[in-house]
Amino acid sequence: MVKRHKEEDIAGILEFAGRSSEDPEFQEWLAEHKARHGGKIRVSKGLTGVRVMFAKSADMALWQRRSDEAAKGKKSAA
Repeated sequence: MVKRHKEEDIAGILEFAGRSSEDPEFQEWLAEHKARHGGKIRVSKGLTGVRVMFAKSADMALWQRRSDEAAKGKKSAA
């Protein structure tokens, strides 16, 4: 018998330092992504925060931009 394993296309992985999968802002991003694209997104615990695996580079760029904007917002508020 031949065992097969599923291979997935991975555009990239982002790790959001200081965030957990329970972070309300992260949950909002996740809900919006699922509503817009359907399908599944892979989320796991990384070394410094939550890690997200993307199948499309456009999705990865969107999440990176959101993260950068959120970080700028926190710095300007401090």
